[in-house]
Amino acid sequence: MSTSLDLEFIQQSPFRLLRLTWLGLCLLIICLLTLMFLHKAYQEKQVELDEVAGRLKKLNLAPQHKSTTTVAIKPIPAETQQQFKTVVSELTIPWSALFEAIERADAQEVTLLNVAPNSKKQQVLITGEAKNIQEVLNYIVKLEAQPVLQSAYLQSHSIDETNVSKPVKFTVMAHWVIVGEK
Repeated sequence: MSTSLDLEFIQQSPFRLLRLTWLGLCLLIICLLTLMFLHKAYQEKQVELDEVAGRLKKLNLAPQHKSTTTVAIKPIPAETQQQFKTVVSELTIPWSALFEAIERADAQEVTLLNVAPNSKKQQVLITGEAKNIQEVLNYIVKLEAQPVLQSAYLQSHSIDETNVSKPVKFTVMAHWVIVGEK
């Protein structure tokens, strides 16, 4: 009986170059071929890019032809200009100041139904409903206390007799002070 003794005390690394297997060698060749193919495709794309850049440069250097189109400028009619001015003036009015003033004058027992501002006349017409006439009068006092609202007065009122709580429907007219105008 003969057995061979392995007396090698230093174990060799399995990844050394001398121990390449057929599978490892095939994998290395496939990777090298793939790398060569990708490098060739990159070079072809680089040549295409250079050609496109050259054509673009030629187009940019070519003399530009003048456009033969003409632009017809029509004058805006005076009526349309006036409409534009009206719209611009309406948009530049400080609406938020008016609505904030109405909101600050809010009363618990008053419900607003309509707010109709008229910037040309600098007036605001407020329609609402209150529990009783005293609440309406208190609301008018609160409106007059606002800096943008002056000369608030009760324009009309009516008591709804058909309703059990008999609410008062009212209309208040107030002068609206537009900030920036005199």
